[in-house]
Amino acid sequence: MAYDTLVREAKDLSEDMIEQVIEFIRFLKYTSKKEQTKHFASNGIALHRSVNPLAGELIAIAEDFDETPECFKEYIL
Repeated sequence: MAYDTLVREAKDLSEDMIEQVIEFIRFLKYTSKKEQTKHFASNGIALHRSVNPLAGELIAIAEDFDETPECFKEYIL
């Protein structure tokens, strides 16, 4: 049924617009394949990413983190 709808909608399009539709279909296929392979490692094991990989870890930030580095002080008024 979807193919019939696609053909029916494409009948009134110009050649240029049909080429654009074909390119979009190819883009959709490419992103679909990329999305499927993104979650698998090269050995076929599924990868599961956590929302926050550093949750529960201590993150240390230098005391002078918010201070302007010496090399940039000449640019600040």
